[in-house]
Amino acid sequence: MNHKFPILLLIILISVLLCGCLTGAFVNSTPTPMPTPVPSSNTTAMSIKGSVQPTHASTPMPIPTPAASIEYYTRNYAWAYKGTQWTYTLSIPKSLYDYYRQQPHNRQSNYAQYALSDYDRQAIKTMIDDFKNVGAKNGYSEYDNVMNVVCFVQSLPYTSDQVTIGYDEYPRYPIETLVDNGGDCEDTAILTAAMLNEMGFGVVLIYLPGHMAVGVKCSNDYPGTYYEYNGARYYYLETTGENWKIGQIPDEYKNSQAQILPMVQIPKMNITFTSTLTSYDISSVYYRVHCDIKNLGPGTARNASVYIAALALSQGENRVWAPDSTISLGDFPEGSTGWAEATVKIPRNEYTQIECIVYGDNFYPVTAKSEIFNT
Repeated sequence: MNHKFPILLLIILISVLLCGCLTGAFVNSTPTPMPTPVPSSNTTAMSIKGSVQPTHASTPMPIPTPAASIEYYTRNYAWAYKGTQWTYTLSIPKSLYDYYRQQPHNRQSNYAQYALSDYDRQAIKTMIDDFKNVGAKNGYSEYDNVMNVVCFVQSLPYTSDQVTIGYDEYPRYPIETLVDNGGDCEDTAILTAAMLNEMGFGVVLIYLPGHMAVGVKCSNDYPGTYYEYNGARYYYLETTGENWKIGQIPDEYKNSQAQILPMVQIPKMNITFTSTLTSYDISSVYYRVHCDIKNLGPGTARNASVYIAALALSQGENRVWAPDSTISLGDFPEGSTGWAEATVKIPRNEYTQIECIVYGDNFYPVTAKSEIFNT
């Protein structure tokens, strides 16, 4: 028998569309799968699965704030390329900066995730369009457009996390680096990778002991230092300090072991739950389990589902009491939140744990468990 469990998707709304909020102007001052877990049911139990369709929140959609009331951070940048002094003025909504300050900053196992958020894509695209437009007016080649972006990032001041934030390690999202007007090696590498990726170039992050740089995919006849990854050559690009070209590597890193971090979105999901005793009879107790799920990004979590069960600890490993439930959430956009509910039935006088797992096609499964308790 099938039951349906309601799902609520709450999409986080940035206060305004970035295309109408983020502006930039150049002034020429001279004439870039995890396997689905398959929890085992108790061999004597029948599995009950719920199939649902995501529904929109019933609360009214917020009305966009008039542009005149939006608060911005305005930053001015200056750098040189090919003998020309360039300046760029950029205005970024404070709400966008605040969004990234509240995002996780503990993704050190894969720094590429900082460069791949969906929410700053319009902001990065606006900047890249400005670079391309000014490049076209000045007869720049594709290489010149890339190097103009590189020189822009290389001109940002180097600042340590300890001095600016008070933490030993605080990787910044691109919007944070732009507003903070600089950062350390991983911050400028992340910003460069995000911008070149948006330009359509193949890029990776290169993680070295105590340092980070960018790898730019080039043809095999390009000169300089490169790393091979998936059959392609990614040439070293230093983003801290000025005047470094693609393929040039500082002497201190020439013989260092490098880890390649590909630019692939792996959303980070979060799940918490509460359980409430709803009823009992002579043989069993019943708990209603409510799970809250959030996609912290980057990108959309594909084909997300939630599995809810009570573990049958006395019956052996990987056994659960029937019914266990699987609730389909479908695609779960970055920043969205939702919930799923199911009822578990547990025999009396049994030790158990309630377990909730969120899993899908393109992110790592996340498990939440209660303490062991006796019914």
